[in-house]
Amino acid sequence: MRWGFLLPPATKLCENAWKKLYIQRDEEDMVKLVRNCPPEFKEYYVQMNAAKRSQAPLPSQVKDDRIILDKTIADQVSTWKSRRGLTDKVVTDHACSGETCSYFKLGDVFVCEKTGNVHVCDDTCREVIMDPTNELLVCTISGHCFDRWLLPSEMEPDPDQQQGGMTDEAEPFMGSGRFARAYLLGYNCDDDKELEAALRFC
Repeated sequence: MRWGFLLPPATKLCENAWKKLYIQRDEEDMVKLVRNCPPEFKEYYVQMNAAKRSQAPLPSQVKDDRIILDKTIADQVSTWKSRRGLTDKVVTDHACSGETCSYFKLGDVFVCEKTGNVHVCDDTCREVIMDPTNELLVCTISGHCFDRWLLPSEMEPDPDQQQGGMTDEAEPFMGSGRFARAYLLGYNCDDDKELEAALRFC
């Protein structure tokens, strides 16, 4: 028994107490279930409730005999490296790049076929170059495109701001607190009911 070692040897646990409790609660649930159902459907309700408690089908019956391996990307990378004879040791005399290395793709991860170094493309990718045709940043390893982040010195000045002409009327500064949110939410409300509904969100 699970906690038998904690009790003195003379004390015996009630055998199958959990099973008796389960059967008792199951009977109570069944009585509640069929109490309010129409008499002609009583048998269906009993069968339905029994089916809910029956044994689940085997995974092979549900998945059409297909085995789905649940491995993380890290496991897949380790398996791929071991098949190729690569280790997790860092190679110092080789610099991976999209121009000199060939890569194997596992999900969103790219593994260098020479060293086993892993490359993941995200906003901090160091293997990007600017494509001159559309000025997007393109990763030389994966081919993923990123928007170009412009520095303030690179941005062209806005001609309207240079001329000093303002077309829109300036709105008063409302701040960024609860009052500002309430003002923005309630600005287009038609009545008090709509206003109260809008103010629940701020």
